[in-house]
Amino acid sequence: MTHTDTDETTTAETGAETPAASEQIGQVEQTDSELGRHLLTARGFHWIYGTSGDPYALTLRAESDDPVVLARRIRESETPLWQSAAGAWVTGRHSVAAEVLADPRLSLRHADLPGLQRHVFSDAWSNPLLCHIIPLDRAFLHASGADHARWERAAAPVLGGAAADGHRKNAERVHQETADRLGASFDLMADYSRPVATEAAATLLGVPEAQRDRFARACAALGVALDAALCPQPLAVTRRLTEAVEDVRALVADLVAARRAEPGDDLLSTVLRTGSDAAPAAEDALAVGVLTAAVGVEFAAGLINNAVEALLAHPRQWALLGDSPELAAGAVEETLRHAPPVRLESRIAAEDLTLAGQDIPAGGQVVVHVGAANRDPEAFLAPDHFDLTRPAGQGQLSLSGPHTALFGSFARLQAETAVRTLRERHPQLAPADGVQRRMRSPVLGGVLRFTLTTSATASA
Repeated sequence: MTHTDTDETTTAETGAETPAASEQIGQVEQTDSELGRHLLTARGFHWIYGTSGDPYALTLRAESDDPVVLARRIRESETPLWQSAAGAWVTGRHSVAAEVLADPRLSLRHADLPGLQRHVFSDAWSNPLLCHIIPLDRAFLHASGADHARWERAAAPVLGGAAADGHRKNAERVHQETADRLGASFDLMADYSRPVATEAAATLLGVPEAQRDRFARACAALGVALDAALCPQPLAVTRRLTEAVEDVRALVADLVAARRAEPGDDLLSTVLRTGSDAAPAAEDALAVGVLTAAVGVEFAAGLINNAVEALLAHPRQWALLGDSPELAAGAVEETLRHAPPVRLESRIAAEDLTLAGQDIPAGGQVVVHVGAANRDPEAFLAPDHFDLTRPAGQGQLSLSGPHTALFGSFARLQAETAVRTLRERHPQLAPADGVQRRMRSPVLGGVLRFTLTTSATASA
């Protein structure tokens, strides 16, 4: 596995001014040089903290260190919940992770974000928190637990597990058509995983054909959003991300307006029908639509990639899937445990509290390493072994966050359909080389390229 960073250095990051490059974040406007300095400051802290060998700080660096080894070190720390040099309280223990993820006193954001924004921009060295530097609130990534719970309830008729069968036929058609277009050699992410996930999301939202390319471009740029919340991205990537947030907001807002005038059976129409005076339906529909693009697509694409990678790395499991296609659901469930597409869940304490014997102050950050917790030998037998026949319901935590819970059934359906389709259509599927992952991707382990061949001859 190799890592590649893109747009690592730009003149703006070193302080040169780029004309007409400014950003509105809350009430604070940043030029390229200002934003670049803040990103580099946050990145510098990660490097400094990592020099001590701190496994969480090294995870945030997301460079050449083996993430599985770092996850094990996080889990095997002497205390179940420990404070990293990076400031966060971190756990990789399954029991503590489950407790943290279920605690309503922990939220996705700082309650006093606007005031802290003004402070951090005046003195970035004192508190370089990324949620104050990058406007991910515009993508609804830092919304409250109550908001997420309401959105999940409103979207359930379309996104919930009971609705999966209604989407299955269309998913099978899209996946089969995509698989049949693959050549002797192809890139799993670019040629299969992201296209099918994007098409599925566009269909859910009712994106018109004329806007599908625009939607796909925005989803691709939004793919770094969850990583950007914890790991500063290069300036050019950050600019593309924030521009894509605004573009997809505008696109979804137009769709919401159209559905209000002429409702249908799509996701946005479904959410619109559940509105109340306390939570305007149009705002909820906008949030669900933007999150579908910002989280749902990358979550589903990542789960497809991780499932295929795991199956191909375990030839007996790949062969077993061919003998028993109904095990596709088990393969995806095991992937969620063994190689979760969202590896870190970050929370902020809304009040002073005590967790696992540790006193956490209000405003303190608590991070769950889901990948580590999902391989905790206290919770799982032979946790490092990938086994698609492992009994379901053993407590994997990959769908315990508000984002992953919202899109869990959507991602499961796409991944199940993908592994079944690829196994049936291309039984000789094999890696041409290793997986190339994005640097600065501690949350997603984002795939840049994974070249596969569809025949033994092609891979020889």
